Amino acid sequence: MTSRRYPPPVCSWGMLVLALCASVSGAAAAAPSTPPAGSTPVAVVELKGTIDDYSYEQFVKRFEKARASGAKVIVVNLNTYGGLVTAGLDTSRFLKSQTDVRTVAFVGDKAISAGAMIALACDEIVMAPYALLGDCAPILSGGETLGGTEREKVETPIRADFTASALRNGYDPLLATSMVTLGLTVHWVEDATMTKRRFVDQAEFDRLSKDGWTHVVEPGVGNPVDGPNTLLTVDGRTAVKLGLAKAEFATLDALVAARNYQVVANLTPTWGDAAVSILGSPAARSLLIVLLFLALYTAMHTPGHGLPEAVALIALGLLVGIPLLNGYAQWWEVGLIVAGIVLLAVEMFVLPGFGVAGIAGIVALLVGLVLTFVGGDAPGGVGKSVNWWAGLQTGLVSVVSAMGLTIVGAFFLSRYLPKVPLFGRLVLTNVAGDVERTGPLPGAPAVDHGPFWPAVGAFGDAVSELRPGGSVAFYDPTIADVRVMSVISATGYVARGTKITVLDNKDNRILVRPQEG
Repeated sequence: MTSRRYPPPVCSWGMLVLALCASVSGAAAAAPSTPPAGSTPVAVVELKGTIDDYSYEQFVKRFEKARASGAKVIVVNLNTYGGLVTAGLDTSRFLKSQTDVRTVAFVGDKAISAGAMIALACDEIVMAPYALLGDCAPILSGGETLGGTEREKVETPIRADFTASALRNGYDPLLATSMVTLGLTVHWVEDATMTKRRFVDQAEFDRLSKDGWTHVVEPGVGNPVDGPNTLLTVDGRTAVKLGLAKAEFATLDALVAARNYQVVANLTPTWGDAAVSILGSPAARSLLIVLLFLALYTAMHTPGHGLPEAVALIALGLLVGIPLLNGYAQWWEVGLIVAGIVLLAVEMFVLPGFGVAGIAGIVALLVGLVLTFVGGDAPGGVGKSVNWWAGLQTGLVSVVSAMGLTIVGAFFLSRYLPKVPLFGRLVLTNVAGDVERTGPLPGAPAVDHGPFWPAVGAFGDAVSELRPGGSVAFYDPTIADVRVMSVISATGYVARGTKITVLDNKDNRILVRPQEG
């Protein structure tokens, strides 16, 4: 069993709470009951949605609860298009290692890619008539296939797993591997006496046809069963005829009734699992990125209030915690994100202007966020699987879309946020204490305000503590009165009431220090 990557609480405390709630909810669903005499106690464990590290870990926990309920048969209720290859392989090996219970895969809708791998690992497959099973080849995005050594490196562990499952459970190995290997032609043939049937490749078919072997004629089944340009994918009726499925049942209830099963536990993904799944979706993660960027933008322009910083921390925790839970993020990717935010903080609080630290911080943050959409541990390494390339494309689209929405959101915040009653409290608009309101502040020199106000050299009074962000009152000649502005202290903490001098004012950031003398 491959090692897992668990996020520590400092990175994803919110996700650990969700996982705990999911575990508690799942335990409640596993209350055992006593089966009537003559029936077989069975537990149903559902596995649906994306197959990833998190779904694998939760599936194993539900499976163990099913075993503890006293079930002699565990039905794996599959409905998935697949997911991470590594998680699929882990789940397959786990199922093949079970010896004290019988496992039955019920495919009521679909078991594609890693789902087919998991189904074949069970002791038996039963399917609904129009459910789908198959299509598990590693390809690049856009359908481009790998070739030569690269393809073999990616495909070998997957093909080996399918072959092992076929030999273990009585499926034809050639038929099973045709779900994985592109370029195979599989013929279903029988001898002249129609007493022997076999699945053979093209070379074997050419040889046997000379000895009188012909294609099997079976209603609803094409022959060849799989061509050189397709991956074997079959519905339930065809799977039964080919021997890939043992039986056909329209519903799970029909299976239970036909085999005299008594369901003693029905373990499905909990609301916590659903929350992790939803928050891990590209759309939700894009919104979290927008929330992170807008919170950082607000913190930079109205620092010291706490709420924007808290929102940024929560969004960041979810953005790195979810991918760490489901296996899409690696520690160096999370390190890039953290390094990017640190560099931006250094640029904002330590170094004046906007230079190397700020640019490097933005690049590190964006690259790290994009890569958390990519499953980086697929067989073959970086860039050698459909998961990697598809994840990279999804990450790029999600991050670029989030940046566009952030620009729109930042415009809204800068223009309208102070006018909103609730959020307007983030920016101080009233002067605290005794501040001159009918003329220049005492001791303020005459300065050229230029295109940015307040100008460099202007004096003001700190009307809140600067930690290092806060609010300062400046005299505005255009209204002949005092106006409160959000500023950043270049010297760290400044007490309320301190006389302030403007050091820099550009890029929507006012940098100040205490007045000398």
